[in-house]
Amino acid sequence: MSLRLPSRRRLRPFAAAWGAAAFLWLGPESDAVWPPALLGLGLAALLALRWTADMTAAAPWFAPAAALLGGLIGLGTAPAAALLMLFKNALHAHLFPDYPPALILALLARVPAWALAGALAGLGLAFAWRALREESER
Repeated sequence: MSLRLPSRRRLRPFAAAWGAAAFLWLGPESDAVWPPALLGLGLAALLALRWTADMTAAAPWFAPAAALLGGLIGLGTAPAAALLMLFKNALHAHLFPDYPPALILALLARVPAWALAGALAGLGLAFAWRALREESER
């Protein structure tokens, strides 16, 4: 039993959807933190899946590989969200930015927690996928 990750070609619709969502988020005035956090998660996931496209994980390495991939996604989420916040600040160029530097630094302080959460989510998805696969093979 092994898992083959999707090809780069299958990621294109998701990348286009992410780009459209980012474009729509950049326009209006907003200081909510959850949109850039979700967009950062999407960007980190797209980059990690693009980097690992067409790879195959064998059965003994499936769970550690999924945990590593999830950890990489979690690790990249906060920096990607911070870059998106900085980009929106630069694009709007107000006297008082939508996302003050203290907020961006507070977001970056959560990198270790998000990396651990991503690793645990990847491990949980690996175990759920394996359980569902074994159940369907019976």
